Amino acid sequence: MNSDLLFVYGTLRRACPTGAHQKFLADAEFIVNAQVRGKLYRVSYYPALVLGENVQGAQWITGEVYKLASAEQLHALDAYEECDFPASPEQEYQRKRHEVITATGEKLQVWIYAYQHPITNLPLITSGDFLNP
Repeated sequence: MNSDLLFVYGTLRRACPTGAHQKFLADAEFIVNAQVRGKLYRVSYYPALVLGENVQGAQWITGEVYKLASAEQLHALDAYEECDFPASPEQEYQRKRHEVITATGEKLQVWIYAYQHPITNLPLITSGDFLNP
């Protein structure tokens, strides 16, 4: 079980200019590019991922998988995402285990921060790639 793997799809990706990657994942090890099924929305300067193979209009969402350096790093990421584990219903995100598919077709179980608020009026990112909408 890869409990120390994290899939990121938004401001935590290497190429995102917010600086969040450098602050929170600087000592994490990049493993592989990967994808997950769901829908991606723009909330503000950051995205919202609704997970699910069966979500109507589900698409492939682009992201990156990292091996985290420590449990403390995961807790710092929870704080960045304003998410307790397990999340309470009023929080925007919940951290959950989910399967992603790597560029080579390998399936990995990873942590993902999934959006849990209503998506009404949020614009869909039709490309499935927050950095290339």
